[in-house]
Amino acid sequence: MNVFQYAFTAEENWKANLADMTDWRPQYTFYSDFGIAEFCEVYMHDRNAVLSTYRNVIKNWASDYKALTEIILVLNHKIWAFYNRVDSGYMKVSNQIADYFAKLYNKLYEQAVAEFFKRYENNPTATDYYYRVTD
Repeated sequence: MNVFQYAFTAEENWKANLADMTDWRPQYTFYSDFGIAEFCEVYMHDRNAVLSTYRNVIKNWASDYKALTEIILVLNHKIWAFYNRVDSGYMKVSNQIADYFAKLYNKLYEQAVAEFFKRYENNPTATDYYYRVTD
């Protein structure tokens, strides 16, 4: 499987899981963006690809509460997907690498949630949207 097949397969799985749980649909390509970064870390030995992707999406999208909410959803699902060996199965990586990604995504998820509330805690429109989408 190449990088684009992996990113597409992982994102389509995410969308299918969302469709089973909610009528909300993603508006951005963050899931694929992180999938490409994961592939680069594993197969191209770019050890900071996921962290670099996270920094870029936060820098460029955190000022949009809907985008930041979606980033948080992606990070949350990435934790689950690697912990349960879903995305790592698509990429055919070891449990050790899956655990690394699950822990990394957990750390980034916590940072993104803190960033959201730092920016939007006094914005009822943003927080209502966040709670409606993430609940």
